[in-house]
Amino acid sequence: MENRSNDADLQSLANCKIDEERPTKPLNTIIVHNVQDLTKEGLRRLCNNYGTVVNEYRIKNNDTAFVTFHNENEATLAVHQLNSKLGFGYRASLAYPKESTSKEESNVKLLSNENWDLISANRRSNAILSLPLPIVFPQQKLLNTIADYQSTNGGELLRKIDPESIFRVYKVLELENNDKTLLYDKEKRQKRLSAYQKACKNEENHSDRNRLTYFSLNAKERQSFKENTFCVVCKGYGFVHCIKCKTYYCSAQHQNQDYAAHKLTCQEHTNSDVLEGGKKKEVADVFDLALRRDPLPAKPKVLITTVLTPDRIYVRLADPAAQRDYAKTLLDSAKAARTTASFLGDTEPIVGEIYLAPYAPLGSHCRVLLTEVDLDVSKCVFIEYGTVQYVNNDALMEINDNDLKYRKVSVYKVCLANVTDELGALEDAMEYLNNLKNRQLKMTYKQEQNNLVNVQLHTSSGDIVNDKINSLITIDPILSDKAYESYIMYEDIAQSHPNLGENRGIMILNRITIQFDGRVTWIANDDLPYLENLQNKLQHYGKKVSEFHYHYTPRIGELCLVRCCERWYRGVGYETIGDGKPTLFLCDFGCMVEVCLSNVRRIPHQLATEVRTHDGVVQGLLQAKNDLNLDSFFLDIYLPENEVLQANIKQETFKEPLPGLPENEVTNIVLDMHEFSNLLQSRQQTL
Repeated sequence: MENRSNDADLQSLANCKIDEERPTKPLNTIIVHNVQDLTKEGLRRLCNNYGTVVNEYRIKNNDTAFVTFHNENEATLAVHQLNSKLGFGYRASLAYPKESTSKEESNVKLLSNENWDLISANRRSNAILSLPLPIVFPQQKLLNTIADYQSTNGGELLRKIDPESIFRVYKVLELENNDKTLLYDKEKRQKRLSAYQKACKNEENHSDRNRLTYFSLNAKERQSFKENTFCVVCKGYGFVHCIKCKTYYCSAQHQNQDYAAHKLTCQEHTNSDVLEGGKKKEVADVFDLALRRDPLPAKPKVLITTVLTPDRIYVRLADPAAQRDYAKTLLDSAKAARTTASFLGDTEPIVGEIYLAPYAPLGSHCRVLLTEVDLDVSKCVFIEYGTVQYVNNDALMEINDNDLKYRKVSVYKVCLANVTDELGALEDAMEYLNNLKNRQLKMTYKQEQNNLVNVQLHTSSGDIVNDKINSLITIDPILSDKAYESYIMYEDIAQSHPNLGENRGIMILNRITIQFDGRVTWIANDDLPYLENLQNKLQHYGKKVSEFHYHYTPRIGELCLVRCCERWYRGVGYETIGDGKPTLFLCDFGCMVEVCLSNVRRIPHQLATEVRTHDGVVQGLLQAKNDLNLDSFFLDIYLPENEVLQANIKQETFKEPLPGLPENEVTNIVLDMHEFSNLLQSRQQTL
């Protein structure tokens, strides 16, 4: 009785729907065809390579088997790997539990009285199907972040150069528990400061140029503050103080506000003569040896300098005086690079110092604040623009003019308020902001803890830039009948051209047909961030449209949105048939899948962006096929998927003769894979 029960369960499993319909149970069972030559133990050993096999079952007098794994990830990996073993002819797919057919699905399947099961079975036997590769995207080096502008490795020197945290911005307050409402006796406070400053006059002169001491205090440490450690401007806790006279401030901003009065009470802050070896020496004002910036007016007019993200930009004042100063700094930097500046040579760059470096968009040299140093390159902030780039150390130049070196900063990094965090059409928003660079914009803001927050930009025509950005980024789901009348054909979207040349970094995304015609689907390493960003957008939009479905069947060659293995991809209609399971080509991964129509959606035009994957012929592969056993083990070593590879990429055109027809010109992208080519050369030398 128990065996009959098991047979009944397995027979029910044999009738399950092999599609990409959203499951209600874990998808840890796969169906494998063409395993008639394997024993039960051989089947288990084969599948144990991809995970833990919980159960396996061979249908009697059939070439089909069911294998259950420990989890869905192992089952998905097994499907992908088994389909890659082309020499063995395995055909694997996930086994979806049979569910009751909904009314909508019944309407789709009963479009005609033809035997669609027989037709679709014949069609699938001729199709080469595979699942999309779960790409392991390489980690990207982030730029334009807070850490880039104030490196923890810079120590006091970097903070000396940027005491006001000019290149930092926060959406929230930087300091907490800073009670500015505390009031103290002004006369008593003034007596303490006078006595303290008088005592400090007897101290020896210090040569340390770092005028501010920074503290990182917890609640317990604040309790130990003495009475004379309060900010002279706001009477809050004094987090920084002047080394010479011990006057405390809560922030560098308040220190700047008190600077004029402070110079009168602290002689060390003024230019003075100091006896050194019996001679007088001119001592420069220490505060001129650090980057400073003028406070923004209440409601300034600004120009966009640099766009980092849709909500993070750099601006500069648009009034004539500020523009003259800005242009003068650029001209003086370019002139210094041609005349007085000198290359570092063998001198190691210093974190926190200011140098000149070439700025490609401008075509000349600009000032940079160096934040990190490596053997060959350094990470630098371009002071006049705010962007972070890597610069070759041998391109850095020393600035001999202190007036130019420490000239005030003219740009302000701001965070636009209420910009959506949706992963939508970010490129459209960036393009819109870049087009506004030459236009004067009105800006409103609030300043809290030296941060510019709640920033709103307005054009001269009254448009709110923040709202326009949100409207460009947001992708509304396609729901109306009118929207469904439009469609996007695959041939109408842009296709990038491969970057030809030697020693190019690529990644193989699909090699399912490699033994048939020597072709693989690949993408350049430089385009992997683009593909990662695109996939994130598809997942974000897919969540919007996953709970409802407007039934439609994609046309042949139409671009659409496809759900496969619980993720969303861009698909192209390859073959349409009335069983409700069309064959679709996933254009960004180079593979064919069959899905249920309930997992197909219209794609919005914002996601019909450029396709940057290519197919290419592996040079020498087909010629070596007779001498080498090109099984999956061999391919995983020399032509692996999901790994960074080096290749020489070229384009070849040849004429293909056709019976009874003129010769047809065919153009192929040829990949000379370094590891594989080295193997072929070594074999030829041996033979």
